[in-house]
Amino acid sequence: MAAVAVIGEVNLDLIVLGAERFPRPGEELIAGEMVLTLGSSSAIIACQMAKLGDDVLFVSKTGEDNLGRIALDFLRRKGVPTDAIIIDRSLPSGLTISVALAGDRAMMTAMGCIGELRYGDINFELLRGRRHLHMSSFYLQRGLWRDVWRIFQRAHGMGLTTSFDTGWPSSAEVSGDLEKAWPHVDLFLPNEAEVVALSGCSDVDSATVWFAERVPTVAVKLGAEGAMARRGSEVVRRSAFEVEVVETTGAGDSFNGGFVHAWLEGLDLGDCLDLGNACGALSTRAPGGTTSQAALGEAMEFARAAARRSQ
Repeated sequence: MAAVAVIGEVNLDLIVLGAERFPRPGEELIAGEMVLTLGSSSAIIACQMAKLGDDVLFVSKTGEDNLGRIALDFLRRKGVPTDAIIIDRSLPSGLTISVALAGDRAMMTAMGCIGELRYGDINFELLRGRRHLHMSSFYLQRGLWRDVWRIFQRAHGMGLTTSFDTGWPSSAEVSGDLEKAWPHVDLFLPNEAEVVALSGCSDVDSATVWFAERVPTVAVKLGAEGAMARRGSEVVRRSAFEVEVVETTGAGDSFNGGFVHAWLEGLDLGDCLDLGNACGALSTRAPGGTTSQAALGEAMEFARAAARRSQ
């Protein structure tokens, strides 16, 4: 078990299921089901790592409203303590509406507190004695844009290793701040589109070479094709597992949780990818990012025995 810290956003997802298509302007469609559940990349990886047996400190901010209270209750029931989450009485909690269709989805988010965490809100004394710090959703964390490098630098100075998943690069405005962050990041966890966009390269292989000059390890989520990792000149690929998919929200975040857990255990890159792929696949068995997350034993057995998708 590793003592880890996650700094980032927390909000609920309202997931719309069973719709035949996306509605047109002015049109009302009837959905099969709507599920209100815990969302947000940072909260989902925190829950996955807690499910795998890690001791998780979650630093975030939410509103003093029903959505915030429900989110905090979700976290507690998933084994993630909420003591380090700031309750902001001046702002509403965030909420994402996600319409899931076969092979596609559309989302709309009300930010609320999602981008309001500040460097000064973080009590770094709580990180003392922990092994690792993870951050997600950089491009949503507007209050941390200018200080993310300082957070990683300070964590390194306290002896923690670090991992980072920026999310989609939606603002060129903060690219310079990311350049200051890379020297303090040990593990980068993008998806295929993100690693290409952030590197400016034309393909994933070139992009991982570009990042290998900046961070010790990069692990890239490749969707149905599985995942790959590069550490210096070492490159490892693993195919995705076969699973009956219900809904894919947060699958990449559950992958992150599995990969980071295995990485902290000192496993080789192939085993890290397998546990990440297993956690990501198993999380898609039910609506929402945390509903069907797997415990360590289940994920390891799945990784050992499950069929892999053909390439």
